Amino acid sequence: MQDGTKELPNNVKVSLKDVKLYLNNTKEEIYNILKTNFDELEINLNNILQASGRIITEQLAEYSHAVSLTNLSDIVAGLESIKEDLKIMHTITRDLRTNASQLDIVVRGVKNNLLHTLAACKTQNCKQVLHDYKVNQMSVQVDFDKLPNVTSALHNITMLMKGNIVSEVSQGKESFLKIQKDIQHAVNQTIPVVSASIRRIGVFCSSLATNMTMLIDRINVEIDRSVKNLDFARTHIDQYSPYRYYVGLGISGILLTVLMCLTFGLFCGICGKRPDGYGDDCCNKGSGARFLMMAVWIIFLLTSVLMVITVVHMVIGVLVQRAVCEPLKNPYDNRMFALVDEIVQINKTLYPQNPNDVNMSYIVRNCHLNETLYKVLKLENIYNVNSLREYAGRYDINNTIQQLRRKISLSPDVVILTDSAKSKLNDLAQSGLSDIKFYQYVEILADNITNINLEHLSKQLLEVSAELPAGQDEIRVSLEKNALDLVYYHDQLVRPMAMLSEQLVTKAVTLEEKIKFNHSSMAEAIHHLVDEVTKAQQFLNKDGPEYVQQLATKFGNAFLRQVDDFLERVIIYALSNVGRCGPVSNAYNATLVAGCNKILDPFNGFWVSVGWCLILFIPTIVLCVKLSALYQKSDPYPGPLVEAEYLYDAYADRDNIPLTHVHDKKYVSHSRDPYAKYESYDGPAGGYNERERVPEAHQSTSHYHHYSRYSDVAPNSNPTWRSHEHTAPSKTEPHNKVFSISVETQNCDFPNGGPPGYQPAAAAPPPLSTEYERPPPYYYYPGPGDTN
Repeated sequence: MQDGTKELPNNVKVSLKDVKLYLNNTKEEIYNILKTNFDELEINLNNILQASGRIITEQLAEYSHAVSLTNLSDIVAGLESIKEDLKIMHTITRDLRTNASQLDIVVRGVKNNLLHTLAACKTQNCKQVLHDYKVNQMSVQVDFDKLPNVTSALHNITMLMKGNIVSEVSQGKESFLKIQKDIQHAVNQTIPVVSASIRRIGVFCSSLATNMTMLIDRINVEIDRSVKNLDFARTHIDQYSPYRYYVGLGISGILLTVLMCLTFGLFCGICGKRPDGYGDDCCNKGSGARFLMMAVWIIFLLTSVLMVITVVHMVIGVLVQRAVCEPLKNPYDNRMFALVDEIVQINKTLYPQNPNDVNMSYIVRNCHLNETLYKVLKLENIYNVNSLREYAGRYDINNTIQQLRRKISLSPDVVILTDSAKSKLNDLAQSGLSDIKFYQYVEILADNITNINLEHLSKQLLEVSAELPAGQDEIRVSLEKNALDLVYYHDQLVRPMAMLSEQLVTKAVTLEEKIKFNHSSMAEAIHHLVDEVTKAQQFLNKDGPEYVQQLATKFGNAFLRQVDDFLERVIIYALSNVGRCGPVSNAYNATLVAGCNKILDPFNGFWVSVGWCLILFIPTIVLCVKLSALYQKSDPYPGPLVEAEYLYDAYADRDNIPLTHVHDKKYVSHSRDPYAKYESYDGPAGGYNERERVPEAHQSTSHYHHYSRYSDVAPNSNPTWRSHEHTAPSKTEPHNKVFSISVETQNCDFPNGGPPGYQPAAAAPPPLSTEYERPPPYYYYPGPGDTN
């Protein structure tokens, strides 16, 4: 309970910070959807308006197949690149043929020389080289004369380009693009009107976002004020809560003290021995009785105070539980919550100018249902988002879009491809470029230029020459010379020719793909594209204006649809997504747990427990008193009684006091004789009445400290001291010796006639009875003991 009390301000502050974080996030969501997102939409719509001509023209070209004109323009525009590629291919082919002729001449010379030299060499190595490398068959194996001739195609393309084929086809493309420019020019006159209408919607959405965020800001101000109040509450809790804590701790200590007394009393009473007065234990039944009576005294002294404190706290706890916690946990149809709604006019805080029926119970219920902030705070009182669907008529968007549609039109007599351009395109198709067999480049140049690797042969010849025996210097020189020639020809002719061959193959493959235009050949592609452009031109002149109007209508509807989709998204998000109130519900429940579950529940539990303890004190008192009386009883002496001999006492008027108790006056005065009621004193004449009794158990001689006086019926003149020895059992010895002294009076002479008032025996009055009456028995007395 103390921990919950100390942590309450921090827990409430955390909950308030969570609510504030939720409100700030919700404010950002509202700002993003109504301001940021609409600004992005506005930019996108303006870009669409600026590109309206291009959009409509592209759709028109796609529908009318005028897009083929773009492909024709690309073909014509690529003629310059094609001409350059053909020139490169023609140059490479010419160089390869020249180098091949030169290579063939030098290879033949080396072959003849090697055949003569190797034939003159008689070593096995020479014969092996001649056999392995087949020197007699060494030659240039690539026939470069079979490569396709591109001279004719190159000449035709060059002539077409000189005839301005590129410009004529480009003029047709410009004619088509003029349609786009005309449409865009017409639209540009209406764009400011449409943009202004869109801007008005944006201004309205921005003002709506501002109003909602201002409402949230007012709530945040109240939360900040509550946080400051929490700091004040924390100060007082830290100052005064320890007092309440120590009160509860003191009451718990009192209850614990009572419990300890009861516990020790019961343990001593159950496990301890009965008190008998002879060396008792410290924890006997008598101690248990005293512990129980101590508990009774504590209960009597403090119960009234505890009862008042407990009743006050229990009443406070019940009132808080019924008036605060239960209404907060169940705000549905709760009278206390209705009273809170009347006191806390939250609608005036939220809507100072236009109060409505928003109250705390409504907010709490809807937050528990995880509704959006729009529904929880009834923001429809600020603006009904469903009315956004009526924006088209309110902001005159439809009229501006109709004006935009009327501006979009197509002029008749559109010429996108002249007859001269068609003729030149046909000449391009028949230029022979499509007749070039580009695959032959790959097939012919795939083989090695020579059938023998000249470099490898050169290395082998040098090895053979090094191994020749002495006396063949001429052959050695010839082999070395031929080896060096082969290396030179390989580096200067074969390698450059191989590089040119790879370059020629790459150019051929690239050019073949470039001139096909997704057709089998360039001629077929040009004929197909020319037919498509011709049909597009006929469509534009015949059905183009009507179709452009349809495109304008579609464009306007698509434009409005984007605005509709955005506003519909705003409506859906406001009603279903933005600012779901689940975090507030969690913070609310956390506050209830911090206040009710962590403070009030242990508070009520503690004081109800104290109340039950006070009620249980009533039977506890009765039981303690009864048990205390039982625990204080002592056990009787378990040994037998021995009757002592009493002799005649001439001085009956004296008290017969046992010698062992002469000095124990306190013991005598406080002794209790359970059998004293059976003795009576009959006066100086002597005589007594005694009820005969036989004790069944040993009785302590401490009960017999006073004795009756007996008259001396027949006194003697001389006293005689007699000693009588008695034995009786005790705890420590089987028998204790007890001595009693009796005095017998004999005749004696006293000077001066005796003491004052003394009467001789002869002058004494006669006894009442001459029969001797025996005095009562003298019971066994074990000796002095602990009077306690």
